Amino acid sequence: MCIALFVVLSGAETGNEFVSSPCGLFPTPLPRNAKAAAVNKIKSKFKFVGKFMAKALMDSRMIDVPFSLVFYRWLLGQEHSLTSSDIRHIDPVVSKSFCQLEDILRQKKTILMDKSHTDESRQLALDSLTLEGCSIEDLDLDFTLPGHNNIELKKGGKDMHVTLDNLEEYLQLVIHWSLVEGVSRQFEAFREGFESVFPLNTLNSFYPEELEQLFCGNMSEVWDTKMLMECCRPDHGYTHDSRAVKFLFEILSLYTREEQRAFLQFVTGSPRLPVGGFRSLNPPLTIVRKSVEPSENPDHFLPSVMTCVNYLKLPDYSSIEVMREKLAIAAREGQLSFHLS
Repeated sequence: MCIALFVVLSGAETGNEFVSSPCGLFPTPLPRNAKAAAVNKIKSKFKFVGKFMAKALMDSRMIDVPFSLVFYRWLLGQEHSLTSSDIRHIDPVVSKSFCQLEDILRQKKTILMDKSHTDESRQLALDSLTLEGCSIEDLDLDFTLPGHNNIELKKGGKDMHVTLDNLEEYLQLVIHWSLVEGVSRQFEAFREGFESVFPLNTLNSFYPEELEQLFCGNMSEVWDTKMLMECCRPDHGYTHDSRAVKFLFEILSLYTREEQRAFLQFVTGSPRLPVGGFRSLNPPLTIVRKSVEPSENPDHFLPSVMTCVNYLKLPDYSSIEVMREKLAIAAREGQLSFHLS
C-alpha cells in the first residue's frame, strides 16, 4: 500500500498527484507496523527534502513549498511542547471535532469535582453529556487515529471503543500520534538530511512563524505605488515620471495575490519575494523601455524579462488597458520558457 508523504485534509478530493493545504504541509503519520521497505522509502524522501531546504537557504533561494507551523516547530526541536491546539495547523476539520470532545471532557471533570452532587445526580449529569445529541459511546469511535484506520493508538485499539471513561486517554493518544509518535521517523530523516548541509541549531534564534518567510519568502507585503516607486528602478529610456512606469505601478498595486505570484514568477523566476519584500530584491526590479522599430506599434509587442537580474523590458504602450492585457498574457504564457529577445 502506498503511504502519502503529507496529510490530506479531511474531506479533500483524493487521486491527485499533488497535495495542497491552506494550513501548510505536514507528514502523514506512520503506523508502528509499517513495512520496513515503505518506511525507508519515505525516510529517504524526507532526507532529500531536508537537504533541499538547507541548500536553498544557504544559497538564498526561495522555495514555493509552504509547510505547517507545526512542521517548523519540529525543526526547532519543540515537538514535545506541542498541544491539542496545534492540530488546527494540520487539519481544521479534525481539530473542530477534537475541541468538541475536549469540551465534553472538561464538563465531565467539572461534574466530578462538584461536591454538591449526590451519586445519583452526578451520574445523571454525566449521562447527559453529548456531542450534538450523541453520547460518546454512540459516536462509535475506537482507538485508531482519526482518518487513519490502519494506525492503532494502542495495541488492540481497533477493537477498543471510546467511552466517557477512557475519553481522556483517547484524546492524549490522538495528540501524541498526530504530532509526535507518528511523524518522528520522518523528521529524524529530515533533520539528518538538513544537517548534512549545515547544523539545524543555526535556526534557533528564529520563531517558528519566521521560518516560513526565511525559507519561502514574503507574500504579505502591500503593493502600493509609493512602495513600488521606492523599490523599483526605471532605466534605459524610463524614469519615475514616465507614463509607462506610472501605468505599471498602478496595475501592480491592484493585483490580487495570484496575479502577484504570476508576475513575480515571470519577472524573477520565483513566485515569492525574499524576506523584506521588494526592498530586499537583489538586484532591484529594473524597468527599461523595450525598443521597437519606429514604423512598428508598441501595442503589438509583449513585455520580456531577464529573470537572472530581475529585468523587465516594457514597451511604451498607448494605454493602461493595453499594458494590463499584455502583462497578463506574458505572465500567463511566458513562464517556464526561454527565448532570446
